[in-house]
Amino acid sequence: MNGTAIITGGSRGLGKELVDLFLKDNWKVSTFSRSWPQDIEFMEPSFLGLKADIRFEADIERVISETKRLLGNPRVLVLNAGWVSRATKIVDENINNLREDVEVNLISNTFMAQEFMRKCNPEAVVHITSDVAESPYPGWGFYGASKRAMDYIMETLKLENHEVKFLSIDPGDMNTTMHMTADPEADPAGLADPAVAALKVFNRIREEVRR
Repeated sequence: MNGTAIITGGSRGLGKELVDLFLKDNWKVSTFSRSWPQDIEFMEPSFLGLKADIRFEADIERVISETKRLLGNPRVLVLNAGWVSRATKIVDENINNLREDVEVNLISNTFMAQEFMRKCNPEAVVHITSDVAESPYPGWGFYGASKRAMDYIMETLKLENHEVKFLSIDPGDMNTTMHMTADPEADPAGLADPAVAALKVFNRIREEVRR
């Protein structure tokens, strides 16, 4: 298993663990995050880290262009970056949070997938989904709806592009900043270590992507 991969949101949590696993498996890895300090960029022979925001189409275009220029034509895309607000009943929720969920988890991820398909050497697109996209759960309605919609996009892409693998993988509930933002009262002891969840995701990708 080798080549170049783009992993969105790779500065922390599951994304960071996936970056480490791909690098250990002799991949070249490009990642980006809006949470890195202004103008921070990391460049090593097999790693590119950019300050970029998936919500901005120009940033996505720059990430793909710089990845191709510095690391070669990527063949795997992992859509890990996402947005979640505090878990709240729909009737009590601020509608702007739905707009944010849809903008990041659906629209931005879809554009990222489009640009990857158009400009790279696509072999696999992986969407990090959630169990709340499969079954409704109180308080997670907006987030779950945006994730389910992205799963639908992935299923349609699969029908339209038979030569490319499209995977939606649920890593399970993890002890991450994102999860604690959504549910500050969650017991960390009941949440998976992101490193363990990342290994599960990585092994699934290895099963599906040829060496």
